[in-house]
Amino acid sequence: MGETAETEERPKFRDIRRYFCQYCGICRSKKTLIASHINSHHKEEAEKARAVRDPEHEAVKSNTCEECGATFKKHAYLLQHMLSHSPQEINL
Repeated sequence: MGETAETEERPKFRDIRRYFCQYCGICRSKKTLIASHINSHHKEEAEKARAVRDPEHEAVKSNTCEECGATFKKHAYLLQHMLSHSPQEINL
């Protein structure tokens, strides 16, 4: 009979919500649900945080083609693109 009393005291389900929103504290069971929540409710805050964490994210503006305005994440991609405008003038 002692076992029955112990079983009744235990919760019947386990709380599986393990992912927390870093902006408001809301809790969800799946990482994708938190990502969706952040994208819909905290998009501006998340973009500002991403720019601070990832300087390359902001560096896109510095890798801009002067001919057509195309932007590239890396300088090497810009150089490769510039070949399409004047292949004989660019020395890689």
